Amino acid sequence: MDLKKRIVILAGAVGLFFYSATQEQLISVIADYNLGWYQLGMPIAWGVVLGGVCALLKFRWLLSWLPPVVLIASAITTMGIIGGVAVYVKHQLFVLALPPLQLGAIGIGLYLFAVSLTRLLGDIDARSSESEKKS
Repeated sequence: MDLKKRIVILAGAVGLFFYSATQEQLISVIADYNLGWYQLGMPIAWGVVLGGVCALLKFRWLLSWLPPVVLIASAITTMGIIGGVAVYVKHQLFVLALPPLQLGAIGIGLYLFAVSLTRLLGDIDARSSESEKKS
């Protein structure tokens, strides 16, 4: 079994720990961190924006960090989604699934950071090579 499968399985098992959370604990986490549906999309948007900015600034040294970032993103996303499903199954209230879904959104944001960085850096390299060929 390769490392990616092991990380996803372990993160899924850790995500099931949200199943043991009581309704009061989940409500206090939502209130303490001021979680809402708007905040759920913020890590995703920041991942795309920061990846694009890092690519425009040509931070090529970040490319060596992308494989661990993608592994961490897959683990956090799996933990958040499994935790969200576990909370919904136990409490039957979708709003209580906000804390684990926030973790999943952070993982998706990390993944989209990596994707936007590599896509935009590749596009910048392709455009610079085209301009060198024309001149």
